[in-house]
Amino acid sequence: MRVNFFLFLMIFTILIASQRSFKIQPKYQQRHFQLIDKWIFISMETVTKAETEEREIIYQDDENIETLSFHRSGSMSYISLEGGEQKKGRGTWLIKDQYIRIISKSDTIDATYKIEGNILTLTTSEEESEDFYGYTSVVQYQKD
Repeated sequence: MRVNFFLFLMIFTILIASQRSFKIQPKYQQRHFQLIDKWIFISMETVTKAETEEREIIYQDDENIETLSFHRSGSMSYISLEGGEQKKGRGTWLIKDQYIRIISKSDTIDATYKIEGNILTLTTSEEESEDFYGYTSVVQYQKD
């Protein structure tokens, strides 16, 4: 009888102590939840670091439309119209600190992201290599 009581007391103590160390942690921090929504393309500015720096800006118009939707499950979907060609797709997204990785089909986009008000800004950069010039692209979306 005494052994059963000690066993019960020890199990009870372990269960109480383990409650503090096994809290359920959310997959994403609270600020990452701001990303979960539908976003409409506003503009993209690309600076290419060639012999002379080249700057190109594309704004949303009838030829350049894109919508990104980030879902709580970690999936994402997009619809775009670029040069009269419509594309649709699905993928996944992952967050770590201020970095986002978007994986869709054979494409992977690694970017920094920030949300200020209703504006999402994604910034990607690539260093110059033997085959390509380096560039930085800043794409902005507005919450739908």
